[in-house]
Amino acid sequence: MKKLLIFFSIVMCSILLVACGSSSKDDTATSTSSEAKEIVYRFGHAAPEGDPGDLLSEKMAEGIDQATDGQVTIEVFPGAQLGGEVEMVEQVRAGTIDFAFVTGGALSNFVEDVAFLDMPFLFDDLDHAQKVLKGEVGDQLKAKAEEKGLKILTFMNYGIANISNNKHDVYGPEDLKGLKLRTLENEIFMDTYRALGSDPVPIPYPELYTSIQQGVVDGTDPLNVTMTGGKLYEVTKHLSKVGISYRAGVLVMNLDKYNELSDDLRGKLDTVVGESDDYYHGTIYPEYEKSAEKIMTDNGVKIIEQDEIDMEAFRKAVQPVYDKHESKFAEYISKIKE
Repeated sequence: MKKLLIFFSIVMCSILLVACGSSSKDDTATSTSSEAKEIVYRFGHAAPEGDPGDLLSEKMAEGIDQATDGQVTIEVFPGAQLGGEVEMVEQVRAGTIDFAFVTGGALSNFVEDVAFLDMPFLFDDLDHAQKVLKGEVGDQLKAKAEEKGLKILTFMNYGIANISNNKHDVYGPEDLKGLKLRTLENEIFMDTYRALGSDPVPIPYPELYTSIQQGVVDGTDPLNVTMTGGKLYEVTKHLSKVGISYRAGVLVMNLDKYNELSDDLRGKLDTVVGESDDYYHGTIYPEYEKSAEKIMTDNGVKIIEQDEIDMEAFRKAVQPVYDKHESKFAEYISKIKE
């Protein structure tokens, strides 16, 4: 009987030892799996180094590194190193790059509803645009983007399009007749400039400077950032502040990669995006805009202010664009006009 008790005691000890060993292994596995996994993201944009889009991306990269103690790193590729804007959006969808900062015109190739942002004279001013895009309309566009595998993290002011050329001053639509103006290959833009009497020519942005220089086109519809960043002030000396259309900057991310983040990391990313957005609109954008006009005037560009321009004639001239396109975007446009 004593031998039998000793035998059972040995068996029970063995079982306990195995159990403890298994528990120890499980604890080790759990500890290993919970260790922070480093994540490296690629962020592409078309802006030259030092432009607002580039400063935004660097601010974001710095912010996410600090917020995650180095667990998440963003590598920034400026100056269209990863392709043009349309190409970068396609790469974000495919997951070959993770983030891109692009204009609404590029995004509208994939999220058609975004195209309504290109309608002429749509917003009263930049504050109006931000109020709309940070509200219900912006949420609707974000939902449409998710259907295409894209996460819109935020909308930003990229600028207001004016009219510049190397021929003469522009005070009204009649001054555009016969001018060849470069614009994006976008139906709304093309229709807008035809309605104004000019000849719109779609040309990729990297070819714009030489196209003006060689007489392929006479001018374009630049933002301040493209006038200075692309040094268009060297080849176009007449700028009219028509404010013909608003240009949104859109920060997009691959939707699957956003959803794959843990709740903690997703929350930190959202916080960094919000802080970067505030810094962009509070510091980066206004400071750049001020410096841009000085750069242009210092380089001999004549700037015609809006109070010198027949704005009523411009608005009346683009009515055919609304007649043609407004019905497609009636839901959005009606909310903007409320």
